[in-house]
Amino acid sequence: MPTPWVAIQRNPISGTGNRASLLMELIFHLKQNGIRPRLFSNRDRMQKILSARSVEDQPVCVVAAGGDGTVQDVVNRYPDHKIAILPLGTENLLARYFGVEKSGQFVAEMIAAGNTREIDLCELNQRKFILMASIGFDAAVVETLTLHRTGNISHLSYLKPIWKTLCAYPFEPLQIAADGGEEITAYHAIVVNIPAYGLNLNFAPAAKDHDGLLDLIVLRKKGIWSMLKYVFRIIRGTHLGSRSVHKLQAKQIRIQSAKPVPIQTDGDASGATPAEIKVIPAAARFIVP
Repeated sequence: MPTPWVAIQRNPISGTGNRASLLMELIFHLKQNGIRPRLFSNRDRMQKILSARSVEDQPVCVVAAGGDGTVQDVVNRYPDHKIAILPLGTENLLARYFGVEKSGQFVAEMIAAGNTREIDLCELNQRKFILMASIGFDAAVVETLTLHRTGNISHLSYLKPIWKTLCAYPFEPLQIAADGGEEITAYHAIVVNIPAYGLNLNFAPAAKDHDGLLDLIVLRKKGIWSMLKYVFRIIRGTHLGSRSVHKLQAKQIRIQSAKPVPIQTDGDASGATPAEIKVIPAAARFIVP
């Protein structure tokens, strides 16, 4: 019987300092648990090697070593593999949601234990994502950050893009239809699969990761002051009581606009409207604590 092994996909810019020590810790403790690790920084090379191996010689799991963007990339490249997360990025929302500690030893022992959880995935224009998507102001901030990003980012990296977006965002109206129903006009939309978002903002606290449904939150007022009021209400957890906030659940959502409006998924810039977003029930398998 071949020795069990795991393939580790490392974010190429997450390999120095403390992040490198966490990777080495993961590799050491995988070996201690009788599992052979293979570390890759070239994503295409890793994909080519896995696709060339027989069914009997596939890894126990693929480890996404990075932030939520790395996890999203692994989900799209390896839809038939179990996935484990070694959180290394600025934001590690899915790891935090699952209770995965920022520890190589913890992740190695989690992989050895092999507890698996199936969750729903989302799909935007044929690309899968996991946590949530937003269309509007905050997606414009992410787009601006992406255009000017030169390396690792921190929470402070968002300050300049937020200011630039505040000064220039046009608030184009969105036409939103859920499951083919009547169109709703709004100026911001959030599609939630898992209730985890940066800065501890929780748009849809009742969202479930395994119900085969997306939670859609639409903000129907335009303008900077309205956006700031929405943020204040979201921080306090009272936004769903506002008459200008509409919430519903759907399996498929269509979003259109007269001019392109930015979209972000799981914290990464993901194009612009028009867009169709749908849920794929129980499509991902994660190794969890």
